[in-house]
Amino acid sequence: MENNFKIEHGHNGVIIEKNGAKFSVEQSPDGDIWFNSIHGNTELKMYFYSRNIDECNSTSIFAELIDKLVDKYICSGDFADPILYGFNLLPNDFIDINSRTITWHSDSDLNNTLQLRITDYSIIVSITTNKNEQKRNYSNTIKVRIRTSGSDYGTYYQEFIEFYNELYKLAYQIESTQNLTASKNKTQKAKKLSKIK
Repeated sequence: MENNFKIEHGHNGVIIEKNGAKFSVEQSPDGDIWFNSIHGNTELKMYFYSRNIDECNSTSIFAELIDKLVDKYICSGDFADPILYGFNLLPNDFIDINSRTITWHSDSDLNNTLQLRITDYSIIVSITTNKNEQKRNYSNTIKVRIRTSGSDYGTYYQEFIEFYNELYKLAYQIESTQNLTASKNKTQKAKKLSKIK
């Protein structure tokens, strides 16, 4: 099976693409993080042990996000039995430790959902909507908002901001390295041509 993994740095975000599946992660001026799928429901699987080093590094950043969210969830007491310790205000399906899945319902449209699932070998990122496709407008874009204030998820947005900064930094480094390599190749070709003349 082909593995055409690509991560690109853009003006205000990062685009991740693999085998036809594609989504972006962006930060708006107010600091909110947005996961966007422009082609409807999207599921993209990234492997820890891929032959593509960019995929490995990206997968590690997603895994770190999941670890931090779960650690905070357990250490804060939000994981505690609500019957014994009272109710937390988080959505019931936020973190499922048994299935190793995190679910975030968009802070601006509860129909849109980001799901992060970790397996022994991969991270699966899903951006989906449960809206009836026929009732939707002309756009197939699904946006999941991670709000930095007033979210049902309280302060869990903080881990997403750290995640975004790391992902953006990785995409920027990859692009810089590619540009440097292309520049060196041009210089070497120019030197070869000048020797021929």
